[in-house]
Amino acid sequence: MYKSFLAFVLIILSVFIYLWQQNTSTRFAYKLSSLQSEYDKISSENKSLQMKINSILALDKMYRIAEEKNLSIPDESSIVYID
Repeated sequence: MYKSFLAFVLIILSVFIYLWQQNTSTRFAYKLSSLQSEYDKISSENKSLQMKINSILALDKMYRIAEEKNLSIPDESSIVYID
């Protein structure tokens, strides 16, 4: 009687541990998926901001080089449009 009760308790405990492991694994998978999508979104935003910074720095560099070479922005009457 005692051994059969102990075997029953061990089986129930084993099933409980297996289900707990599966549940934990599933929760971690969902959390990982959520964090991955958040990382992708932030990474994309970071790339966009980096491109914006680079374009601003490129314009500043272009204006600085133009000033060093004594270049100026032409007035509207000097611009010729070709079709």
